[in-house]
Parts: sequence; C-alpha cells; structure tokens
Amino acid sequence: MKKDIAVLGLGIFGFRIATELTRKGHNVLAVDRDKTIIEQIKDNVTEAVIADVTDHGTLAELGIDKFDTVIIGIGSSFEQALLTLADLKKIGCKHVIAKANRKIHEELLLKIGADEVILPEREVAKRLADRISRPDMMEILTVDGDVSLVNISIPARMEGRSLLDLDLRKEFQINAVMVKKNGSKTSIITNPNMVLHEGDELIVAGKEEDIIKAFAK
Repeated sequence: MKKDIAVLGLGIFGFRIATELTRKGHNVLAVDRDKTIIEQIKDNVTEAVIADVTDHGTLAELGIDKFDTVIIGIGSSFEQALLTLADLKKIGCKHVIAKANRKIHEELLLKIGADEVILPEREVAKRLADRISRPDMMEILTVDGDVSLVNISIPARMEGRSLLDLDLRKEFQINAVMVKKNGSKTSIITNPNMVLHEGDELIVAGKEEDIIKAFAK
C-alpha cells in the first residue's frame, strides 16, 4: 500500500531510505537544510525541500503531521534528533521512526516517544551474520518483535514431500506463506498438497530459531 512518508535529514541513511522508499512506490518528502543535498536528491523523490527541521514551527509549516510515517535521519547531532522528535510528537505525528548510533540513544528516543528506533550498524551486522551463517536463507525480515519472514531454499530431505505432509505449523510453529517453484514467479500457497522439488524456495513466517530448526540440513 502506497504511503506518504517524510524523511528528515539526508545523511547517508536518510538519503538512501528516501530514494529506496520512492523506488518502491511511496510518496516521499525529503527535507534537509543543505541545498547541495536537496539538488542531488530532488529527481529521485516525490518532493525535496530545503528547511531546518530544528527551527521552531518548521515541521508544522511543512504539514509533517499529515504523513503516515516520519523518519528522523539526523545523525550529526543527537540533541537535534531529540528536539525534532519532541516537536513531531507535539504536532501529533502518527508514526515516527528515529535513527540512533548508540544503544543509550535508542533507549532515550523510545522514552521520549519514538515508535521505532533503527541502529543501522546493528541491523547490518545482524544481516551479515545471518547471511554467513545460513547462505540458503536469502532474505530475512523481522516483521513483528521476534517474528521473521524468511526466503529460504528447501533442503534435500524435503524434496518430493508436500506441505501437508511436512506440517511445518505443527512440527515447528512456522507457516509457509509463499512459494517460488524452481525459478518461476513467487506465488501465494493455496494448495497444501503441492509437492516440493529441487530448486524450490519458500517464504516462511515464524521465530528465526524455529525456522533454522525446520530447514536444518
């Protein structure tokens, strides 16, 4: 579903998230006080505005409270990020995601009212560790707390068996959501009697440790 998203602060993180969200079809407003950065990004987002979001009244003037999600990408000053978050909550923003560089900053941002806090280095480290540990797990996304959505190749022992026979929900408390049959398009699983073959991939949802157990080779 297309969303209206504002990205405040266009450092490496903010610039990348703004352009990626636009590429995925969302309406993105990118805001930074640096004219050069705005010139660089303006053709790759829905709208780009030169403004200092730490100035009193700027967020309200930009109508930031009307956006579905606001992402604070300010990384140069934690104090500025805190002030921006406080102003966003004051004007009634629905969903605010903040970036932090340290654990203590994450805790403070959550206390002040951030709905989510991202530590980019921690996220990258976890993804790299996952990729090295389980190269067959091609994509891992945490969707809600400890529930992950994983795209994974089936092990040889599952070949020739149906999802009904495997009964992943009963045995491992995970759910097979979608399937990619040997290089074809990914599709929603509608037939539990579908037989798995070499080269098939499943998208499954559940706790990461349960998924690892289920697909152990």
